[in-house]
Amino acid sequence: MIRLIIFIFSFLFSNVDSDQIIAKVGDKIISVQDFIERAEYTPRPFYCRGKSSIDKRIILNSLIGEKLFSIEMTKEVPIEIDNYLVGRRNQKMREVLFESITQDSFKKKNKFSHWKSLSSLEYSFSYLSISSDYQLNELQNEISIGKSLDEIFYLKTNSTNIPKRENVNLFTVGNRSLREILFSKIWNSGDIIGPIKTDDNLIMFVQIDSRHKIINMNQSAMLQVDEEIDNLIVTHLQESDFDIYVKDVMSGLTFELNPNTYLGFANSIKEWYAKASDIKNNDGKSFLNIGNPDDVLLTLNDEEIHIGEVLDWMAVHPLVFRDGYYKELHFSDQLKYALADLIKDRSLNIESFKRNLDQDPDVLSEYEKWYDNYRAISHRKEIIEDEKEFNSSKVTKELNEYFIDLTKKYSQEIRINLDALEQITLSSIDMATYNKIGPYKLAVPLFPIITNTYKLNYGQPLNM
Repeated sequence: MIRLIIFIFSFLFSNVDSDQIIAKVGDKIISVQDFIERAEYTPRPFYCRGKSSIDKRIILNSLIGEKLFSIEMTKEVPIEIDNYLVGRRNQKMREVLFESITQDSFKKKNKFSHWKSLSSLEYSFSYLSISSDYQLNELQNEISIGKSLDEIFYLKTNSTNIPKRENVNLFTVGNRSLREILFSKIWNSGDIIGPIKTDDNLIMFVQIDSRHKIINMNQSAMLQVDEEIDNLIVTHLQESDFDIYVKDVMSGLTFELNPNTYLGFANSIKEWYAKASDIKNNDGKSFLNIGNPDDVLLTLNDEEIHIGEVLDWMAVHPLVFRDGYYKELHFSDQLKYALADLIKDRSLNIESFKRNLDQDPDVLSEYEKWYDNYRAISHRKEIIEDEKEFNSSKVTKELNEYFIDLTKKYSQEIRINLDALEQITLSSIDMATYNKIGPYKLAVPLFPIITNTYKLNYGQPLNM
């Protein structure tokens, strides 16, 4: 459950504890970690894009304002948003589960210490992916008599456009099994590697087309690469260990699609995705011509699961379609794998609940963060109906005045740790951070445009 971060944030924390509370609004907490994530993981408005003390104070006011607006919001959260929030919570639970299962993975990092000596290598290669034992035996027989993958591909398809990857290095492989084999030694042009059982249970053969070496004479860059390799090794081990855990969780579970209903369901899903760009209310079921929701779509451990139930699952956990080879498959096959991954994540949710991870502080914080953001933005729309009235370059006078009124109203319930605020170091670089795994890609809510005032002339000191 890796979060793809396009910037290294370790320096941002300076001398302040990331778990330290920077502000409290009633029983709602804003930690240093919360502050940094909201300030750095998504672009900030122009009026607080810098890293000065004034910028930091505007950011804190905006986050406090988000909590105040949420408190003032009186309407109930609609069902589609509640589904979204539950989905966000569940995804965070699985992240915490991942961290729990893999906390000792780093102890095995010497297993891949040879990657440092091979990290300068880049390969270009051709490849074939197969999924059956029959294809495997056939392919191995062809290779054993000296045929290249190019020849085999041409004989099977009458095409010379065999799939290729260019300039693949240690960091761009993507597939763990391929990474382990490709960077286990130095391969030569013409070498055929395989069979490789990939992470997603395909079988792959790779033919090395060329190899070259990246020369880097910059000492500081070399040290940075070493650090990146260390991080990659730990990530690699974590994912491998977690896959073992997942396979154990899923062992004995049977999943079978109902052929009488599945193709019609797949066509409806495909049609819905084709129209998705024009759909505002994307709750996973409103725009599907699905036929009878009581029809059985699949069986799970001999339990019949109806179309309506699967759509309810999708409303909480939108489908995630696999990349790579899978994009070349017919949509009905892509959907099959997406449903299998959905079922897997539901099984991991059950395991997470067994461990009481729904009560984990990080999980509770994740839910509250998105809950408050939704309510705050909804309340802002009640105050100013025309969204064009505010943007990333300005905040209306009306909105600022409303924020100031709320700080006066709740002043006795607000606590601020100014010392912690001043110790935080920010960048002034626009960045966007996304979750690599899971249906919800955006790592944090968009920055709340609520106020551009920098004054902290309200609340009480928070001494930690």
